[in-house]
Amino acid sequence: MPFAVPSLLPKTADKSGWPWSGQLPVMYPCTTSLPKISIITPSFNQGIYLEETIQSIVAQNYPNYELIIIDAGSTDNTLEVIHKYEPWITYWVSEKDRGQSHAISKGLDQATGDIINWLNSDDLLAPGAFYALAEEFDLNRYDVLCGYCDYFLEDLNHLDKRNERMGVFGTVGDTLLKCHINQPSTFFKASVIKELNIDEQFHYTMDVDLWYRYLLRAGHNRIQLSDKLLTYFRLHGTSKSVAEHTRFQEDLHKVFYNVMYSLNQPASLMHYMSLKIAHFERFVPKRYKVGIPEGAINIFIRTYAWQALCYYNQIRNYQSAYQCLEIARRHGKTLDIDLLRQIIKLSLLSRKVLK
Repeated sequence: MPFAVPSLLPKTADKSGWPWSGQLPVMYPCTTSLPKISIITPSFNQGIYLEETIQSIVAQNYPNYELIIIDAGSTDNTLEVIHKYEPWITYWVSEKDRGQSHAISKGLDQATGDIINWLNSDDLLAPGAFYALAEEFDLNRYDVLCGYCDYFLEDLNHLDKRNERMGVFGTVGDTLLKCHINQPSTFFKASVIKELNIDEQFHYTMDVDLWYRYLLRAGHNRIQLSDKLLTYFRLHGTSKSVAEHTRFQEDLHKVFYNVMYSLNQPASLMHYMSLKIAHFERFVPKRYKVGIPEGAINIFIRTYAWQALCYYNQIRNYQSAYQCLEIARRHGKTLDIDLLRQIIKLSLLSRKVLK
């Protein structure tokens, strides 16, 4: 791995500030060898941003990293940028692929680091991010470290949301339900992310799918929260998260369906979950490995069971509504006036339907 000195890197005259300033990050004292950090950058026709992304990685001035760029055959100036920084890139390829998820998976096959994450070709590492990871990430005790991320509009002079971090709430069910995702500043232990891998079926929410599969398998116990700013997330008109928000939501419902499918929920609830997925007949459900107690996910199950109950009430399918009522009660729905009314109403109506 070549050791990059930021002041020797090619500069762009009309750029200023991080990562173009050439300022060296703080060098934290380290008594042990530094962990190797792998960054995978999927790319397609974002040469306008890619150079700044690369600069933010190289300017870390960190001696044990690798940058892996998986480009999908860009037709803009991406290859020119890659060639410009080739001495500081461990591996790169430019060829047609099956989308971002496939690109990340290809990058995982190449990654040899102790810590791995992907950084999209329009996002940035924050100054000192690698040293913060090396100092804080206890790879013996934790599988994943979640730090802060700032969102910005086009350039860092226009910061938007600050101190965003992957949401970890009271129970795994709370975390699943609130779905507060921040992938850029969530770094995984290599063995964990390689085993989980990326599901190519998800073109927009591969990060949610990865996170939920991890949570169902391992829960909260091996998640380390950091107060260090690790990345910047760029918002612009052509980014997928901005331009294709509706498709994100469609993909998200597939993840939720897989969670319920993995928890072996009854047909009435599964049917309700399927209604939120466009072209459900093309969807291939997958069972996630579940290694945590079902009680840790109760709030997630009962919330959707209650939604399903309301839906079935509206279409007067009282038998299915009663089944979802029982699911909600079994998973801890509090006995209040609304629940009591539903118990009485559906007990009577469902029996009438059965007759």
